[in-house]
Amino acid sequence: MNNKFLLWLRRSYIGILLLVIYIPLVFTVIWSFATVSKKGNIVPNPNSWGFENYLDLFTNDIFLNSLMNTLIIILFVTPISVFIAVITCYAIWNNTKKIQIINNSITKISIINPEIITAISLTLLFASTWLSIGLDLGFFTIILSHISFCTPYAIISIYPRMQKFKKSLIDASKDLGYGSVKTFFNVVIPFLLPSIISASALVIVMSFDDFIITNLVRGRVTTISTEMYLMTKGIKAWAVSFASILIIIFIVYSGIKSILTLTKNKSFKGGKYIEK
Repeated sequence: MNNKFLLWLRRSYIGILLLVIYIPLVFTVIWSFATVSKKGNIVPNPNSWGFENYLDLFTNDIFLNSLMNTLIIILFVTPISVFIAVITCYAIWNNTKKIQIINNSITKISIINPEIITAISLTLLFASTWLSIGLDLGFFTIILSHISFCTPYAIISIYPRMQKFKKSLIDASKDLGYGSVKTFFNVVIPFLLPSIISASALVIVMSFDDFIITNLVRGRVTTISTEMYLMTKGIKAWAVSFASILIIIFIVYSGIKSILTLTKNKSFKGGKYIEK
């Protein structure tokens, strides 16, 4: 009996793990259809279910204002962080082995450092500089802060591919008459493009999700993360509805990507999938 149970557990482990991960997400989607209280909160025992929360989502001023601020911040942070990461990775790769090791270690310090420490450090920096000259915290300080903590993650995402780049390609490009700048944009950037896309996605998610740093340097600017984290007296319906939309988008995207990957790596022949 024990052997059969262990065998079943071994075979079902991944399925059980996925259930544990996805059940809370499923509940979020289900509760997004529940009716809400007069204050716009999700109630434990809803009287009815419907699509009202989704219809009200795009007329909710708090949500729309926070979403617009978040998108503006991401629009600036993503290209700047990724570009800094690309030129940094290229500079590290183009240096000596000793310098590469030192720079990689310095980059990892920013990632290992607790976020609350980074938030306090940035707050003190802006208090000593930005606020001291009479300027207020806001979009500019948020964007600078996000660039500061997102860039190291972008570097770590891009550098492994940069290490695979061959210097012979640089020499060949120069032999064809390309200067250093043209070589960088026409040879290095296309080679790094898959990693650049991955790094961009990572920066977008991190900037979108950040609360601790953003909350300390935002001034009066609100973002989706600050509005969600600072919700009081119940969970707002707009937050659940917006979260459900993101969950559905990510699940559909993951499903489509898995199907495309499966069909790319296998061909269907004689009623069976054959590895290519």
